[in-house]
Amino acid sequence: MKKTFKLGEYCAGGIIQVMIPENKNLVRIRNATMTGETIEIRQFRWELDSFKLELYLNELTTSYYASKIRDWVTINARLSALSGVSS
Repeated sequence: MKKTFKLGEYCAGGIIQVMIPENKNLVRIRNATMTGETIEIRQFRWELDSFKLELYLNELTTSYYASKIRDWVTINARLSALSGVSS
């Protein structure tokens, strides 16, 4: 699952891309420029590093957009974890 947040002047680089691999409890954050160049990629374990993820997002962008991204990750990380559960 992947979502790209194009934040322009509200973000260092302008783009934050969030990736949640299938059946994994990881969140990968890619900070990129508008031309597609990668500035930095960081990986977080969702349940254990959720506070570190929020701090990192606050470094990259405003607290408003950091909370919007965190909310998206919260919803989709749970969906990813639930889809990996077999019945």
